[in-house]
Amino acid sequence: MALVALRLGVGWHYFQEGASKLRDGKFNSAGFLSAAKGPLAPMYQNMIWDADGYFRLNRDATLEAWKSFADKAAAHYGFDDSQVKQADRKFREFEKQFKYFLGANAEDIREYYLGLERRDRYRGMTPPDGEQAKSADGAWTEVPSLHGQLEKLEGELKKKRDGWLRTIDGMWADYEREINAIATEDQARAGYYPLQRVGRRAIDSESVNRFIPWFDAIVGGLLIVGLFTRVAALAGAAFLLSVVLSQWPTAPGANATYYQTIEMLSLLVLAATGAGRFAGLDFFIHAAKMKCCPPKQES
Repeated sequence: MALVALRLGVGWHYFQEGASKLRDGKFNSAGFLSAAKGPLAPMYQNMIWDADGYFRLNRDATLEAWKSFADKAAAHYGFDDSQVKQADRKFREFEKQFKYFLGANAEDIREYYLGLERRDRYRGMTPPDGEQAKSADGAWTEVPSLHGQLEKLEGELKKKRDGWLRTIDGMWADYEREINAIATEDQARAGYYPLQRVGRRAIDSESVNRFIPWFDAIVGGLLIVGLFTRVAALAGAAFLLSVVLSQWPTAPGANATYYQTIEMLSLLVLAATGAGRFAGLDFFIHAAKMKCCPPKQES
């Protein structure tokens, strides 16, 4: 009964996490990835799509992506001449809006880029976690660490770009929606045509944002009904291990991950014991397996 209770409790937690993310529709992994600490932090942070806004603040790259999207959406839906002209008007409207936004913030954006250059120089000067800063003669010395200065600078840069990127993301979303809205009811049967973001990679924060809510909900659902419990538990434990590793225990500023560690160990117990065979659907799979392929008896 204890294993069943543990399986149901962990499964319900996972399922609720996934369901709430799906209902909200605003899950964003960028905050988690950017907060990574320790030796694996660069790996996590490199997964963030357009972390510094280089693509979204790039006028030419953005407008090229928008124009290409309008052309491809027209081909996807089979727009007639009138609809093509309507799509072009939408492009011109958003082009004007985007150029005005960049012009109004041009001086601040220039200062922001200079700040990024300073940050990158600081990163090159900052010693590995736990070490002291390096002096001119190349030795690690007792001078104050650059970690504090770097964190302060990164906080200032983040504050500047977050407002800009929220506004620009809103433009991208509105433009995508309005171009798709040009399609007639019959044309819309071809399926909604998404606007591809500039600078995307196969695995980045945007793909993680779509994957994690479904992953949580599916893992939780499988644990609740006790189906493929070993696979679901191991997958859930691997995910929590990635969370724990993102906050390296000895790294300065790392957050505590006690709760994630405890739940990860609980999932490993569920996997090791095959807990789905107790009041779960894995019982029937196991029974069918035993009937079909019974273990060989030793002579």
